[in-house]
Amino acid sequence: MTAAAPRPPAPPAPPDPPARTSWREADRLAALRRYGILDAEAQFDDFVKIAAQICDAPIAVVNFIDEHRQWFAAELGLGVRETPLDVSICAHAILQPGVFVVPDLTQDRRFDGNPLVTGDPRLRFYGGALLETAAGLPLGTMCVLDYQARPQGLTEHQAFALQALARQIMAQLEMRILVAEKELLVREAHHRVSNSLQMVQSILTLQAGKAGDSEAGFLLHDSAARVQAFAEMHRHLYKSGAGIDVGLADYLGRIIDQQNAALGSASGGRRVVLSADQARWPAADAQAIGLVVLELVANAIKHGQGVVSVTVGSACGRLQLSVADEGTGLPAAFDPAAGMGLGMVILGGLVSARGGEIAVDRSRAQTRFVVTLATPAEA
Repeated sequence: MTAAAPRPPAPPAPPDPPARTSWREADRLAALRRYGILDAEAQFDDFVKIAAQICDAPIAVVNFIDEHRQWFAAELGLGVRETPLDVSICAHAILQPGVFVVPDLTQDRRFDGNPLVTGDPRLRFYGGALLETAAGLPLGTMCVLDYQARPQGLTEHQAFALQALARQIMAQLEMRILVAEKELLVREAHHRVSNSLQMVQSILTLQAGKAGDSEAGFLLHDSAARVQAFAEMHRHLYKSGAGIDVGLADYLGRIIDQQNAALGSASGGRRVVLSADQARWPAADAQAIGLVVLELVANAIKHGQGVVSVTVGSACGRLQLSVADEGTGLPAAFDPAAGMGLGMVILGGLVSARGGEIAVDRSRAQTRFVVTLATPAEA
């Protein structure tokens, strides 16, 4: 009886590739914090779907390596949003340059004892491209995984696709930072302008007091009130954290609340009410919208009767503002474009500069001004 030939020894496990040493972990974590992506809402679902299709993989993940965990900004096929760092394959991937591929996780000594390999979901293949800052700090990976080993790894086309998706993810993260920085600058500008305008308002009020009951005194008081309103609008924008654009319902609601507080008990029961949809407007121009509303409200309080109703709505690329009171209506010959009062002159300038128009709605037995403006995208 012939003895069985001895089985050849198993091939040795591949050596660990050299770890990257061009960065410090503290710097990497600081960069990750700077992007503010952890536990945030992120729109990366399309990236994992594309990666899974191109690489013909059942699992695709956009992940970020935190200090003690890996967090998935988007995932397909895993069903979890984070795992401990000690089972993370991607934590090893960020130590390697370029695209990191493990054809068979069971044959790599770094992963052959990983619970995700030895137990459910019994992962066998990994391929990932670095999510890397411009300074070369790795934050995580755009990766795909499979339940079957892939001795052939990734094709050149698939590897390129993963890297391209990773670059686009980083471009979106950079855009998040730029938007946040711009919002901070806009808020600071509102704060400084508000302080400056309040100083101007104080000077006008002092001058009005010296002018007494003369016509100049009344004009100075009127101008001081407008400057104060303008300062308050900037203050509201600063306190609300307005960035690139603002919701007009909340913004105008704050201004109208201030108007109602100013009316107080001397108003004889008069008040201002607001009805607004979810229209938004660039923060840099929001004060102009506020001033249009304030001018019309001030006119209705001064010359009208009853409750003043402000309505704001947007449709078909147009923003419509209407202000109505319960008075008996304007004379048939009244033309808002020909108004010579300071309020109407200011109103006309604000509206015409934005490609809009002012009209008087005479279909109801009351005074109702309607301002129509093109939205910035349509202007």
